Amino acid sequence: MTDKVRSVPYYAVIFTSQLTQENEGYEEMAEQMVALAKAQAGFLGMDTARSALGITISYWESLEAISSWKQHSAHMMAQEKGKNTWYQQYEVKICKVEREYSFNSLR
Repeated sequence: MTDKVRSVPYYAVIFTSQLTQENEGYEEMAEQMVALAKAQAGFLGMDTARSALGITISYWESLEAISSWKQHSAHMMAQEKGKNTWYQQYEVKICKVEREYSFNSLR
């Protein structure tokens, strides 16, 4: 699931989207953005799922780290390409995670 151990509180950016029919180059750009996000200060991990609705949740140490990622020049170019070509619609939510727990039946 996620890449790094997180201690609460931290922040989650929830990005939901629906793609257009024109998605040539989307997967390659998505892979580049994941690699770039992982290299950013304050990045804690990511979960993603895609079907008719794409959901990507990235985890960050601070609001400042999220802001820095949003303003990264390569990320800004990808955002513009997404608005103009790939996305039919999207929504972003930024949340503060105060508590987390999990279950895993694999022992």
